[in-house]
Amino acid sequence: MDISDFYNNREIFITGGTGFLGKSLIEKLLRDCPGIKTIYMLIRPKRGKTALERLEDFKKDVVFERVRRERPNIFEKVVPIFGDCQHLGLAMSQEDLERLKNVSIIFHEAAFVRFDNDLRSSILMNTRGTFELVKIAQTLKQLIAFVHCSTAYIYPLGKVIEEKIYPLPNDWRKAIQIAETYDEETLEILRLKYTNFYPNAYSFTKNLAEQIIADHSHLLPMTILRPAVVAPAYLEPEPGYVENLNGPIGILAVKSIGVSQMTYINPDLILSLIPVDMVTCLTIASGCRSGLETLSKNVPHNLHIQTFASGDLFKYTIKQSIHKLVVLARENPMENTVWAPATRLTTSMYCYLIWVFLFHIPMGIFYDTLLLLQKKKPMLLKTTRRIIYTIRTMGRFSKKYFEMKNDGMWEIFNFMLQHDEKRRFYIVEPTKIDHDVVFRGLLLGLKRFIFKEPEEATAETRQRLKILIILDKIVTFLLLFIILKFAWKWTMSLAGVI
Repeated sequence: MDISDFYNNREIFITGGTGFLGKSLIEKLLRDCPGIKTIYMLIRPKRGKTALERLEDFKKDVVFERVRRERPNIFEKVVPIFGDCQHLGLAMSQEDLERLKNVSIIFHEAAFVRFDNDLRSSILMNTRGTFELVKIAQTLKQLIAFVHCSTAYIYPLGKVIEEKIYPLPNDWRKAIQIAETYDEETLEILRLKYTNFYPNAYSFTKNLAEQIIADHSHLLPMTILRPAVVAPAYLEPEPGYVENLNGPIGILAVKSIGVSQMTYINPDLILSLIPVDMVTCLTIASGCRSGLETLSKNVPHNLHIQTFASGDLFKYTIKQSIHKLVVLARENPMENTVWAPATRLTTSMYCYLIWVFLFHIPMGIFYDTLLLLQKKKPMLLKTTRRIIYTIRTMGRFSKKYFEMKNDGMWEIFNFMLQHDEKRRFYIVEPTKIDHDVVFRGLLLGLKRFIFKEPEEATAETRQRLKILIILDKIVTFLLLFIILKFAWKWTMSLAGVI
């Protein structure tokens, strides 16, 4: 059966639909699975906006330009379910629960994905939210596939991450109980010891969520997807489409506009990039395969774990990736550039902190002062602080390379070859991805979708960058002179000359 035909007349429930992966998933389903009956989307109030207001904003999002153009009335298939994964029962009404009775496929993509989220809210969202959804899924008589989106960085304590469950000494039930009992401040004090020094709450709570999925896999047709570093779209819906700046993509972004002149990270770390449109197509195909297995009745419930990581397909190191992006950013600079884009990296925390105190913080104060004088909101110091905190919470992920086994991903690619005659989902041969296109798409995606500026730099922006490059050389020389002078005086004082 063709993947697109499999979704005909199906009712689907999606959590996390307003996120990067969620939007891409809904867009693709609406565009290339036209026979789908209904997409129920969990949506909550956020940042002063009601769920209905957020739904209207969602429909107008730039990611849906193509599908709105090709299928003008397609959003009639999207039905909002008001709720919140942070609350018991997902805070859903009995009426909405009744609406889901004919749902046959669940895509669970809701999560707090920022590395700097606190432990309590991460447990309630990522772990308890998964358990609450599993309880709802057990009431759905038509369910044939439950697809849970996790992360490839599920076990930072090892070197090789296989497609298997990595049990923790922490019981997920006890973790939920602790989060329900203690406040955020108390849990933050205990976080490192309780999590066995996991680098961040995101990876830890995602691991706990996988324990929940595994414990219920004999009752429900479960699939765990583990995307690695999700990169901007390669082709669909638009080349370069990107929604957030989490993890390594954020590091590349701040490098491209000169906010981060020195970054604390292992320069030889290989980035495991995989474009978001490829992740989306693999996700839809995974739901189809799991559903067909359930419908066949001959296959028992088997827990599928699939790691979506580039592996040997992408061999660029952090240093090489930053260099390629900085070169492109100097050829076609951003309007938001605050300083000359730089490729400086270090594995020394002392060297990094010197740059922070001698350059990043003074630059932040200077720019924020200019913004205040123009009666604009200051932002550079806040951005600098967030970069420092993000680097700290990346922990082992910024220092060592993880070999990720991805046999499950290749199984899905092979499944797609057999069940995608129209090539709606097997959109590109994985071994033939042009990585120059990937980096160029990243730059253009940052310009269009993140910074909301023209894809081609104006003459004024190019001239401004030339001035910033000259200033960068002058400031770098002065900093080097100050450091050498200080080192000379210190050395002479130790020798008793001064």
